[in-house]
Amino acid sequence: MAQNPGLNLGEIFKQAQMIQQSFEANKEKLKQETATATVGGGVVSATVDGEKQVKEIKIAKELVDEGDVSAIEDLVVSAVNAANAEIEKKINANMAAFAGNALGGLGGAGFGDLANMLGGLLGGGKK
Repeated sequence: MAQNPGLNLGEIFKQAQMIQQSFEANKEKLKQETATATVGGGVVSATVDGEKQVKEIKIAKELVDEGDVSAIEDLVVSAVNAANAEIEKKINANMAAFAGNALGGLGGAGFGDLANMLGGLLGGGKK
């Protein structure tokens, strides 16, 4: 089998290692991201982190004073769901950008089509 003179496997593996290290660092950074959603006209808010763990729930005193437990429960669920949707948007945008940047470098190593295909699968790549 003839070897493609444009392919340098050593360079490809080096780039792959760099991408993997960068990916791991990016994942750690994403864990620190937060998203907060407020519902019910501002009476309930929820904050989640990049691992979709609830970090904080705030409930306005006037809502508690009204004593409508069912309404409070519904608003808390709504706030958590909205915060999770927001953090998911942040994660997807970050990962799409990461994929486009990281995989775009593979094009110079002779894997442009592979980089575009993988980028598309990961939500990034060339558009």
